[in-house]
Amino acid sequence: MSRHSAVIVSIAAVLCFNGGRSALAQDANCKRLPALQDSPSGYQKRGDRCEGLYVANVGSHSLAAMSFSLGKIRFDLSPSVQLQVSAPGQKQPVNIRAVAIPPKTYYRMDASLPAGATMVWPVRDVLLRESLGDSRIGIFAWKGTETAKTLVPVRVLAQGKPAAPAVPILIIEASFDAQLVKWRWAPARDDGCQVLGAWQNAIQHPVTASWPIAIDLAQLPPGVHCMETVAQSGGSTTWETLKLRLEIPSL
Repeated sequence: MSRHSAVIVSIAAVLCFNGGRSALAQDANCKRLPALQDSPSGYQKRGDRCEGLYVANVGSHSLAAMSFSLGKIRFDLSPSVQLQVSAPGQKQPVNIRAVAIPPKTYYRMDASLPAGATMVWPVRDVLLRESLGDSRIGIFAWKGTETAKTLVPVRVLAQGKPAAPAVPILIIEASFDAQLVKWRWAPARDDGCQVLGAWQNAIQHPVTASWPIAIDLAQLPPGVHCMETVAQSGGSTTWETLKLRLEIPSL
């Protein structure tokens, strides 16, 4: 399959809120992405976080996980709103990442979250300025390395709002118009996965490129699972594949 890359301008926010980190460590983290040059909005250290515009390479024809949350994300896009982000049931630190759902809106927020902690995420800093409301944001957490993640769901609440029981929802996106999208799962084991179950439809009708595809994972029991998702465009016989390892917490 042919691949091409395009240089795009992106918006990123990396929260560096871990008080144990030195200023030098924060500066190093802020240099992980290539900043947009000759611009005051370029990606750089801004107080206790890294934030701004950067240049990235983007490929074509792919599937990606955009969000893994407990219930739908709901908040008002107003200056006074502060979001509380947590990863219920986790007994070790996790990484947090938020991304923009709309196509060609390249926003990112990254943070480290200690076990049992709650992160405060002010809406006014970037989300409000870029008009990224609750339907335009995806967020997930993960354990492990960047290339070998186990995804865990996050809970996002406006400060002061009570938590309520909610099913885990995974949102994925295809970078192309998809005619068919299917998924299946199986419990994980130390050396891989058990036999994957039957395919289930993730969509009931074709979707355009970058359309958020929500998969309700209420049927998955607590534990670590393997999940495989495939998508096919209307004019192709090739299936794009996304393989995930994810954890459903016992709450």
